[in-house]
Amino acid sequence: MFNFIARSLRIKLLLVFVIMLLAFSSVHLVIRQYWTIPQLVALEVEKDKKDIYKLNSALLRVYNELEMLVYDNAVWDELYNVILTRDLDYLETNFFIPKSFVSLKINGMSFFDQNQTLIDELAIDQNNNPLSSSPFKSLPPSLKKNLLISKQEMINNGQKTLFKQGLITLNDRLILFVSGSVLPSSGVGDLAGTMLVWSYFDGKIAHQLSEITQTTVTAAQADTFSATTPVIDFNQLDAQNHIRTQLSNIYVKFNDIFNKPALILSYPTPKRMFDDSPFEMSMVMALLMSLVILLIIYFILTVMIIEPLNKLKATVREVMDRGNFQLTTNLERTDEIGRLALLIDVLFNKVHVQQHALKHNNRQLKRLSDTDPLTGIANRRAMMQVLEQLTPSAMPISVIMLDVDYFKKFNDSYGHQQGDLALKHVAKTLKHHTRRQNDVIARYGGEEFVVVLLNTCQSDARNMAYAIREAIEGLAIEHKTSLISQFLTASIGVSCCDEFDNFSIETLFHQADSALYKAKEQGRNCVVDYNSEMHKHAV
Repeated sequence: MFNFIARSLRIKLLLVFVIMLLAFSSVHLVIRQYWTIPQLVALEVEKDKKDIYKLNSALLRVYNELEMLVYDNAVWDELYNVILTRDLDYLETNFFIPKSFVSLKINGMSFFDQNQTLIDELAIDQNNNPLSSSPFKSLPPSLKKNLLISKQEMINNGQKTLFKQGLITLNDRLILFVSGSVLPSSGVGDLAGTMLVWSYFDGKIAHQLSEITQTTVTAAQADTFSATTPVIDFNQLDAQNHIRTQLSNIYVKFNDIFNKPALILSYPTPKRMFDDSPFEMSMVMALLMSLVILLIIYFILTVMIIEPLNKLKATVREVMDRGNFQLTTNLERTDEIGRLALLIDVLFNKVHVQQHALKHNNRQLKRLSDTDPLTGIANRRAMMQVLEQLTPSAMPISVIMLDVDYFKKFNDSYGHQQGDLALKHVAKTLKHHTRRQNDVIARYGGEEFVVVLLNTCQSDARNMAYAIREAIEGLAIEHKTSLISQFLTASIGVSCCDEFDNFSIETLFHQADSALYKAKEQGRNCVVDYNSEMHKHAV
């Protein structure tokens, strides 16, 4: 399966397009799931929070209307005197009018003196019928402290107008109340008492909230509400990351004056303005259009690229099978494929020339790899190749191993450039004394040289070594730091093998190296011939 895909550009293109389509879909899904939808949900949450704040503003507006009612009546000289004189007839005549309560959308009004003692009150039920007593008739001191205005609170407030408002549950009924200080018309003075107006939190207040928010608002007491229904705590609204649930309404909880859950307001969940499903219609249409576009592109690429490439492949294969480099691709195009075809035609014409040049270059490379770059003579590798190919006809074979005396001192004194020049002179001297075609001269390493003499006996090799030593010293290359001569000299070791059966490259070189070592021990600038007795021949 993988071989089939690897051998077919057409399948590769198709596979690339499929991968592109899948990648496009995956990227779109990831962006939609982890960026677009969360952003839309976040915007939706902010919008829902604004709606809840709008609902709270509507509730505050109801409070403000009652507060204005209290202010317009409690901060008034005439009522101030009525409370101080406890004029009940005046209150009955001017304040305790049930029809007025209906228009004001309240269920009761109570007046207390400065000691928080009830003076008089009127309460009506939900059917606008007067009640024998209100929920505020017999308040314990703890509730009076939270509902009514005290003299100490007035002193703390600079004897200015003071209000209290909130929610409270009395006699198992949720009540919305506003109380205010009874003061002279100036709004500043000693406290005469407290005026308190209240309303059951029922359908009429929910209707007011609906009119203000332009949506359907329903109200319920928190203690009668289902504990399993998800509710948003208004006091923790800013910390909420999610507002909506699977329910059709959004439920918001408000606390009473004791900061305990008291009221649940709900309104219909606004319609979601976006589709939160992973595959929405626009994405499906985009994928289908992408698929059509990719198929069109695939067809165009097949005609413009794959078919011409198949033709080029067929031509190259025919040339390889027949070996006829005179064939041409016959593709007359000016684009990249046309230029490729032209290059293939040029390549066919140059194959023969390139093959010839390759053979020549290989010979040159072999020559360079077998030559010491400094002296121009053979290197150690080339010499070893010659020795490995020897036959019995080369016997006897002799080796002359030469080492320039105190060459490190020479380099230190005259510099490496002069040292390189001296080595070149030594190599030239060796070539001058070995003119036979089958003699091998090689730089063995550093200042060491080796001369391999085929069909040369030990005495002839020794004589040549003497001649070489004299010729090197005769170069008269100054060497002031030498310990044995004022000129450059060399120590030489000679070894020889007469029979092919006893021939060993390692043994032959070891003998020559041992002889060279003996020459250095004997004071250098001499020749030592290695034989069974290690006879010494020194100058």
